[in-house]
Amino acid sequence: MMKLGILLMFVIGARIGEIITLKHSDFEGNTFKVRRTETRFTDTEGKYVCEGNEFPKSQAGVRTVIIPEDYAWITKAIRCQNPFEEFIFVKDGDRISTQSMRMRLKRICKKRNIYHKSSHKIWKTYGTILLDNHIDNKLIMSQMGHTGIACTENRYHRNRKSLDKKSEIISNIPDFMAK
Repeated sequence: MMKLGILLMFVIGARIGEIITLKHSDFEGNTFKVRRTETRFTDTEGKYVCEGNEFPKSQAGVRTVIIPEDYAWITKAIRCQNPFEEFIFVKDGDRISTQSMRMRLKRICKKRNIYHKSSHKIWKTYGTILLDNHIDNKLIMSQMGHTGIACTENRYHRNRKSLDKKSEIISNIPDFMAK
């Protein structure tokens, strides 16, 4: 079940805390509504606490996220999992935590012998893919739950082009071509 949640992180750009607090009622067709997140903090006794909140990280976090059509099968698979539970990602009757999902991701990467990326880095990669493909800024902001495109561009956009590709781009600027 957690594998579906991890896959969702890659294809929709939602935060891990938003993924694990999804309910069956949040899904509609190839979209789902983000309405809540898990918050982590240390309580007054110094204990680490994770709790689900009935609100997102920010007001921009209240949104409807689109799942690409090629991954619509994920929503069908999710609907079959724990159909009688309130939350989708449940183990032994309790909603799983972000920490459980993070540890699952780490174990999967180790088992497959691939470089482990944190859930936050996956989120950054998603933003970079959208920006690299010249997706409309409003759609990017909506998908990622940002109030402005500057946040996405400044904090989440990474240059993934090879040195050869960068050289080709620079060399094809008309002002830099020898006449």
